[in-house]
Amino acid sequence: MKEMQKRCNRPPLSLLLVCLCLSVSFIVVVPGDPIVAHVGSTVIVPCWTSPPENAEALEIRWYRHDQFNNPVLLYNHGKIQDIQECFRNRSSLALRSDQSGGLKDGDVSLRLEKLTFQDAD
Repeated sequence: MKEMQKRCNRPPLSLLLVCLCLSVSFIVVVPGDPIVAHVGSTVIVPCWTSPPENAEALEIRWYRHDQFNNPVLLYNHGKIQDIQECFRNRSSLALRSDQSGGLKDGDVSLRLEKLTFQDAD
């Protein structure tokens, strides 16, 4: 199978964090460079809070730019609540690096497996 590559100049996915504790103040950090990957490969879309804040009690909503109510992945109440049909069995929350402390340290990165051209739309 010939490997194909597609570059996306706009972020196809967005992240919304809803904090249940209003006294906490943080920013959401995402690298500015586009992610380039081969069809069929796996990528991690890195994202974290700064300063590091325990995200286990937050609502984490990864969604496409125009589909807020139909999230790619929705984490709430300590577990993944919903995954969009076309991303089932190939999306999850992941560590952005081996040194990451995961949700407890504010790492809310998204792992996408078996990439398709449609993932960049």
